[in-house]
Amino acid sequence: MKRFIALYSMVYPTIFLISLSILAYEVIFMRIFSITQWHHFAYLVISIALLGFGASGTFISLFQNRLKKAFSGYYFVFAYLFAISTVLSFWVSQKIPFDPFLIVWDKKQYLYLLEYYLLLFIPFFFGATCIGMAFANYPEKISRIYFYNLLGSGAGAFTSVLLLYLLHPLHILYVISGIGLLAAAVSSLRIPFRLSPFAFLLLLGAVGLLFTLQLKLKISQYKGLSLALNLPNAEIVAETHGPLGLVDIVRSPAIRYAPGLSLKYTQAPPPQWGLYVDASEVGAITHFKEDLSDLQYLDYTSSALAYHVRSLPKVLILGAGGGTEVLTALYHRSEQIDAVEMNGQILGLMNGKFKDFSNGLYALPNVHVKVMEARGYVESTPERYHLIQVALLDTFSASTAGVYALNESYIYTVEAFKKYLEKLTPDGILSLTRWIKLPPRDNLKVFATAVQALEERGVQEIPKHLILIRSWATATLLISNSPFSEEEIARVKEFCKARLFDTVYFYGITEAEDNNYNQLPSPHYYHAVQKILFGDRQRFYREYLFHLEPATDNQPYFFHFFKWKALPVLIASMGREWVPFVEWGYIILIAALVQSALVSLVLIILPLFWLRVGAASWNPQRPRASRLKIFIYFGCLGLGFLFLEMVYIQKFILFLANPIYAVSVIISAFLLFSGLGSFYSDKVSTLRTPILGLIGISFVYFLVLKSVFGYFISYGSGVKIGITVLLIAPLAFLMGMPFPIGLRRVSLGAPELIPWAWGINGYTSVISSILATILAISWGFHAVIGLALLLYLIALWVGD
Repeated sequence: MKRFIALYSMVYPTIFLISLSILAYEVIFMRIFSITQWHHFAYLVISIALLGFGASGTFISLFQNRLKKAFSGYYFVFAYLFAISTVLSFWVSQKIPFDPFLIVWDKKQYLYLLEYYLLLFIPFFFGATCIGMAFANYPEKISRIYFYNLLGSGAGAFTSVLLLYLLHPLHILYVISGIGLLAAAVSSLRIPFRLSPFAFLLLLGAVGLLFTLQLKLKISQYKGLSLALNLPNAEIVAETHGPLGLVDIVRSPAIRYAPGLSLKYTQAPPPQWGLYVDASEVGAITHFKEDLSDLQYLDYTSSALAYHVRSLPKVLILGAGGGTEVLTALYHRSEQIDAVEMNGQILGLMNGKFKDFSNGLYALPNVHVKVMEARGYVESTPERYHLIQVALLDTFSASTAGVYALNESYIYTVEAFKKYLEKLTPDGILSLTRWIKLPPRDNLKVFATAVQALEERGVQEIPKHLILIRSWATATLLISNSPFSEEEIARVKEFCKARLFDTVYFYGITEAEDNNYNQLPSPHYYHAVQKILFGDRQRFYREYLFHLEPATDNQPYFFHFFKWKALPVLIASMGREWVPFVEWGYIILIAALVQSALVSLVLIILPLFWLRVGAASWNPQRPRASRLKIFIYFGCLGLGFLFLEMVYIQKFILFLANPIYAVSVIISAFLLFSGLGSFYSDKVSTLRTPILGLIGISFVYFLVLKSVFGYFISYGSGVKIGITVLLIAPLAFLMGMPFPIGLRRVSLGAPELIPWAWGINGYTSVISSILATILAISWGFHAVIGLALLLYLIALWVGD
C-alpha cells in the first residue's frame, strides 16, 4: 500500500511538470517557426505536437502489458527521453537543408521535410507517452491524473509567455529541458534501487549535454533580416525579445525605407536603420534632427495624400512601428499625434537605445504613443480625430507570397471600418495604404470593405466619400465622413500629377484618367472599383479570381484571398513552379490537414489488428456498446474541445486588446478550470449535466457576449482579464468532465482500450486544430461554435 501511494505521489507532480513542459515547448516552437520561417508554419507545429499525443496512444495500446509490468522504469525512461529530445531534436533539425520554397523544384526537399517532421515529433511523443501510461496504469485515478495534466498545461501556457519576456526563445528550450529533467529525476525515485546509479548518471549526462550544445536560429534566406544582412556593412545593433516577437535593428548605409516613394523624388532620405520583427521587415527608424525639410521624402509617398486634401490637426496612427507615419504627420504640422503600437519592445527601443538617433520622436510633446492593440484602442477611446491612418507594416514580399493568409486581423474588418468612421470628426478622413499586387487583391478588398461599412452606417451618395490612388508599389484609399468636394478632388489630381501617381477612383473619374503613369496591361483597378460601386457586386465577387468579400469580426481573415479556381489560371500564366509563391499559406494549411487526417486514420486503426478485445463494453448499463462508439465519443470530444477553445481565443483577443493577454489568459483559464472540472467529475454520474450545461452556456454567450464586451471595453486590463476568467470558468469547468467520465467508463468495460481512446482524442485534436481555422475562414466563428456543440451532442447520444 505504501508503494502504491508513493507511486501516486510520484505520478502527479511528474504529470504536472511534463504537461507544463510540453505546452511550453509547443508555444516556443511556434515562436521559433515564426522567426525562422513564417506564421503559417506554426500550424505544422500544432499538428506535429498533437500527432505525438495520438501516436503515444497507439504505442501504449500495442505494448501496454510490457509497459505495465515495469511501469516505473519505463516512465523514467520516457520522461528522460522527452527532456533531452527537446533540445537535441531542435539542434539536429537545424542541420537539415530544408527550404520550403524549393519543394517544387527539388524532390529531395520532401525527404528533408519528413526528417524535419520526425525530429520535431519525437519530444511530443515521449512526453505524451508518460501521460498516456499514467492513464492506462491507474484507470481508477483518471480524473485526478487528467486534472494534473490540464493544470500543468495551463501553467505551461502562462510560463511560456512569462519566459518570452525574460529569455531568448532558444534559451527557453534549455529551461524546458531542465523542467523535463526535473520530472525524470522525481520519477527516478521509484525505479529499482539497483538501477538508481544508472539513472543518476543519465541525468548528470543530460545536464552536461545541455551545457555542450550550442543552439542557433537558421533563418530563411528569403526573410527580410537575412536579405538586410547581405547589404554593405550591415550589422545587428540591437535585439530584444518578447511574446510578440524577436525585434532586431539593422544598421547599413544601404537601408532605405519609403514604401511607394515617387519616382520623381531623387534625393536621398535621412539615414535609416531597419526594423525587423521575427526577421520580417516592419519599417525603419529614421535619423531625425528637428529639421522638417529632411522629411520631405515622406510627402512623396501615396500615404501622404490625406494631408493635401484637408487640414488635419488631430491624427491617430494605427501601427506606430519605427515612426514613419508619425514623421509624416509631423512634416505636415499636425498639432496632436496619437499613435498605437502593439509591440512594447519597439516602443522601448525608440524611447531607450535609439532615442537620440530618432531625436526622441516618441517623447515629443505633441506625440503620444500607447502600447495597445489598434482595434482595441479605437473601441475604447473617447477621442475624435481628423485623420485615422492605418500604417503599412508588412513587407511587399511576404504580402505577395500570401504568408499572412491565415492571420486574423481585426483592423481590416467591416466592423473595424465602421468604428474608425465613428471615431472621426464629421469631416474626418480614414486613410489606408496597402501594397500593389497583380492580379489585384488587397486594395480591392479594402475598397469593398469601405463600401460595405459606409452602407451599414446609412451613408448617402457613397461614391462621393471615396478616393483611391496608386503609386508604382502602393495604393492609398481615403474614406471620408463627408463627401469630397470638387476642390478637394482637384487637390488629389494635383498631388498625383506632381508625383506620377495614378488616380484609380474619385467621384466622376473617367477611364482615361487612370493608368497613365505606372501603367498596367489594362486598368484593372479602375474596372474592378467601378463594378464594386456601380455593378453587380456579388456577381463580381463570385467570378473574380480571388476572394474579395469583406472580412468581418466573425471571419476576420482579411489576408485570405485564395480560391481553388485560381490555380489553373496561375499555373497557365506563371508556370507550375510559381504556385508556392501565390497565397501559399492557405495551401500549406490544407496540406497539413490532409496529411494529419491520413496519418491519424492509419494509426487509429492499427492497434485494432493487435488488440484482441471483444465487444468493448464501456458502459455497464449498455454492454453492447462497441469500439465504434468509443471512436465516435472520443473523436467528438477531441474535435469539439479544440473548436471551442480556438474560437474563444479569437473572440477575446478583440476584448482584451492584446493577443498575448488573450492567448495566455484564455488557454490558462480553459485548462485550469477544465482540470477542476475533471477533478470534480468523479461526483458526476451522467454526461447530460456537463454537455447540456456547456451547450446552454454557449448559447447564452452567443446572445450576450457582444454586449458584455461593449460595456467593459473601456475598462482597464485588470478588470477585463477578470471578466474573461469569469466568463471562461463555467464553460471550461463543464468541458473538463466528459473526457475523464468517458475514460472511466472504458476502464470498467475494456481497460485495454484506454490508451486507444487517449490516442483517438489526440488524433482528432490534430485535425481539429487545423480544421477549425479552415472552417472559420470559410464559414466564420459562429459556424465553428455551432459545429462544436453538435459534436458534443453526438458524444452525449453515443455515451449516455
